[in-house]
Amino acid sequence: MGIPSAPTAAATQVTARRTRKTDAWTTLFFALTAALGTWSLVLIAATLLAIIDPSFDADDDTFDLKTIGAFTVALIAVGQAFTMGAAMGKVPKAGLPMRILMRTHRRVGRVGLMLAGAVAFLCWRASGGPPTPEGIVHGALASTGFLAIAIKFALLKWRPALAFAAAPWLGAYAAVAFILVAASASLGDDLFELDEDLFERNDDDRDD
Repeated sequence: MGIPSAPTAAATQVTARRTRKTDAWTTLFFALTAALGTWSLVLIAATLLAIIDPSFDADDDTFDLKTIGAFTVALIAVGQAFTMGAAMGKVPKAGLPMRILMRTHRRVGRVGLMLAGAVAFLCWRASGGPPTPEGIVHGALASTGFLAIAIKFALLKWRPALAFAAAPWLGAYAAVAFILVAASASLGDDLFELDEDLFERNDDDRDD
């Protein structure tokens, strides 16, 4: 009986770069985030092109609920950045084993995405008044955050070798985007001071 040979460098590298096998949850959340991100961008584009004209009641009785939800999502995003950074060796693990880090990253991330989806629905439902630059930036950040996560799930499911390198960057962008969404929900014009002349001209054109 021969002595097993030591693994080659190539085999070791393949093993080291192997991502976790995806499951039905990955497919479900890929579909969810892709739908949320795409629909948000469609609404933004339709508003800018004056195809639709948001005119809901400006007295938004869900503002506080949306703000709390957005900040909760932002806190989850910070936690997600920590668990992934710790798993990759970028930040200290604080004594947590790898399986706990990755399990927490997956399960808490799913909760955060469901909460973010609920907040997005409330935003669509109560987006009263004409569009503003700040509102467009707010919506674009949320939309691209969802799409970044959707791309991450797609790579994990269908291109795992590419996902090994790209997924952390996509996750980091989504975390930053959701944090800025929460900040803009609270600070609004104080965070994004943009020129509103273009939107005022568009409103005048629609009135004419």
